[in-house]
Amino acid sequence: MNLLVEAPGYVMTDHWERLRDAVVVLAGGGPVKQRLADAYQEHLKDLDPEELPRDLRASYLAVVAAMQSAPRTGSLDVVSASVRKMSEAEAAGHSQAVVRIFADLQEPTPQVRAGRLRAVPSEDEIPAFLNRA
Repeated sequence: MNLLVEAPGYVMTDHWERLRDAVVVLAGGGPVKQRLADAYQEHLKDLDPEELPRDLRASYLAVVAAMQSAPRTGSLDVVSASVRKMSEAEAAGHSQAVVRIFADLQEPTPQVRAGRLRAVPSEDEIPAFLNRA
């Protein structure tokens, strides 16, 4: 059965999931600076601040600015160079800011999560449960 995936209401859920996944990385093991760089590069760098609630944008933009504050250096990209220049306390502060943003972002309702992706059979196929008659 071929399925067409539709995405109605695909709004805040993506941001919530990205921030949740970033917080999971931040809560993991290893040096805080490495966890911060990984969380940002894997989950946050493409998050559009304009789609966040207004009251969270400034905090997120401050994290983005910190993560892009240093130029590329040798083999290090901008994010890695920026994190390398941070103190442990600065990296911890930015990590805490990400956690606060996630905590302040309301979890999507079950209806939004359940309605986000729907499998729809193609028009010429008859569902198996109807085909048994």
